[in-house]
Amino acid sequence: MEKAGGKAYGIWFIGSLFYLYELFVRVIPSLLGQVPNSPVAELSLTQMSTVMSLYYMIYSPMQLFVGPLFDTFGGRKLLVGNCLLLALACLLPLVPTGILFFLGAGRFAMGFASAFGFVGVMYLCTTWFPQNKWAMLSGLTTMLGMFGSIGSQNGFAYLNTSYQNIWLTACVFGLLVTALLYIFVPKDTHLKPRDKKLWRELGGRLWEIAKKPGAWAAGIMTGAMLMPFATFADLWSIPYFTNVCHFTTLEAAQLVSILNLSWAISCPIMGWISDTVRSCKKPMMFGGIAAAVLFTVFLVTGEASFETMAFLMVLLGICCGVQVIGFVAVANLNSSSLSASSVSFCNMLCMILCGLGQPIVGYMIDSFKEAHLLSEAYRSGLSIVTVMIVLATILFGLVYKEKRLA
Repeated sequence: MEKAGGKAYGIWFIGSLFYLYELFVRVIPSLLGQVPNSPVAELSLTQMSTVMSLYYMIYSPMQLFVGPLFDTFGGRKLLVGNCLLLALACLLPLVPTGILFFLGAGRFAMGFASAFGFVGVMYLCTTWFPQNKWAMLSGLTTMLGMFGSIGSQNGFAYLNTSYQNIWLTACVFGLLVTALLYIFVPKDTHLKPRDKKLWRELGGRLWEIAKKPGAWAAGIMTGAMLMPFATFADLWSIPYFTNVCHFTTLEAAQLVSILNLSWAISCPIMGWISDTVRSCKKPMMFGGIAAAVLFTVFLVTGEASFETMAFLMVLLGICCGVQVIGFVAVANLNSSSLSASSVSFCNMLCMILCGLGQPIVGYMIDSFKEAHLLSEAYRSGLSIVTVMIVLATILFGLVYKEKRLA
C-alpha cells in the first residue's frame, strides 16, 4: 500500500468518478419540470415525488449489503457492472409510453446502482492506501461528488436543453465512466475466501446496533440534517426558486450550487470542530437548532433578492455540515468491530427519511394548492423539513447519551 503512490491515487480518482456520476444523475429530477416539452408535466406533484423517491427506497436498504458484497466480490466487478447499470437506467425514462412506469423503473434501477458508489470508492481506498489516508480521501471523494451535482444542475440549466437530451447526456457520460473503470481499476487478486457465515454475522451486528435507542436518535438526526439537500435541493429546489421566488432556472441552479458547495466545505470543518471539543452531541445540537431557524427564515422570506437567498444558502449549508458527525455519533456507541456496520445503519436511516420526505412534500403541495396560492402551497409542503429537523433535534437531545470521545 505504501508503495502504490501515483497509481493508487489514479485508481481512487477513477473510482470517484462513479460517485460524481451518481450525484450527477441523482439531482436531474429537480430540472425535469422546467425543461421544454417535458412529459413529466402531465404528472401531479404527488406522482412525480413518489416516483422519484423510489431512488431512495432501494438505495436505503442496499446500504446494508454493499459492504459485504465488495468484501466478497471485490471492487472492479461491482463498480463496472453497476456504473453500466446506472448509465442504461437513464434510457428508461425515454420510453415514449407509460411515462409513470418507466420513469419509476428507471429511478429504482438508478438507486440500486448508485448504492455501490461511495462504498465502492471507500473499498478502493482501504485496498490501496494506508489507514492514515482514509479520512482525507473520504472528504475529497465527497467534495468531488458535489461537483457532479453542481455540474448537472448548472450545466443543463445553462444549456436549457430538452428532456430527451438530458437523459441521453447522462447515459453517454455514464458509459464513458464505465469504460474508464473497466480500463483503469485492476482486477482483485487479494480477496479472502468467501465466508459462508458472512450474512448471518451481518444480521447479528445490525441487531447489536439496533438495540441501542441512541443509535436510532443519532441516525434520525443525521437524516433530518440531510433533508435540506436530499429532499429540498435534489427535487424541490428549482421549482421553488422559479415558481415562488421568480428566479430564472439558471439562477435557481446557482443557488442550489451555493447550498451544496457550502455544505461540502463545511463537512470537514464540522468534523474538525467535533474532534476538537471531543463531542458529537454539542455541535449537532447547535447545528440542528440553527438549521431549523434558517430554513424557517428561508421559507418566510418570500421574494428576496438573489444575494439575500445566496447568503441564506451559505449559512444553511454550513449549519447542515454537522450531518457528517452523526455517523461518528452512532459508531461511538459501539465497539470498533461494529464501526462499518454503524455507518451502514446510520446511512440507511438517512436515506429512508429523505426518501419519505420527497413524496410527503409533493402530497402536501398538491393538497394545499387548491385552496391557497402556489407560493403558500410550496411553503406549507416544505415546512416538513423544518418540522423534522426540530423533532429530530429534540429526540437526539433527550435520547442520545454521549460517550466522551478519546
